[in-house]
Amino acid sequence: MPDQSIHIHAQRELAFQMVSALGISEEDRANGNSKKGPTIKVIAANGNRQLVEFRTPLKLGPLNTSWKTTEWVTPHSPVSIDFDLLPDSGLVAGGLRELHDRFDFEQAGNCTVLNYQSQFGIRWSVGGWLLGKLVFRPIIKKHMIQHLTEVKQLIENRARRSRIYPQLACSLDDSIVSDIKS
Repeated sequence: MPDQSIHIHAQRELAFQMVSALGISEEDRANGNSKKGPTIKVIAANGNRQLVEFRTPLKLGPLNTSWKTTEWVTPHSPVSIDFDLLPDSGLVAGGLRELHDRFDFEQAGNCTVLNYQSQFGIRWSVGGWLLGKLVFRPIIKKHMIQHLTEVKQLIENRARRSRIYPQLACSLDDSIVSDIKS
């Protein structure tokens, strides 16, 4: 997957904290929290790592669905967060042999450049490679562009209200960093 980057008008520590919050717990959603985004369920913890079940909303053309994955999440505050998929069953997750995602938080003046990197491997030899190139890659890329845009808005909105990490003027020229690489 090509890397995706987005420039966020917020301090790196705030951006890291908000992304590392991961999503909405199933308990919060059941109690009426109707925010968009993935729901999470922490299954286990091993030191700094957590085994997390994600249910991520996914739009495939006219179809709205949810994609369930189980991943090891490892934060490296405030620099990066790694996500490593545990292969599972099902059409999508069962076809993935490997999925490693990483969010890097680069300090850029008083702002943050959030870099998203993803590597995935598909089962089924040459057929899997074609399926990955023609089907999975465009779906994952589109989903991540939408997700990064939503994350940018959430973090910038929070920075405007934050007393601990207030939104400061960026000392980096916005023209240097494109909002989202395509």
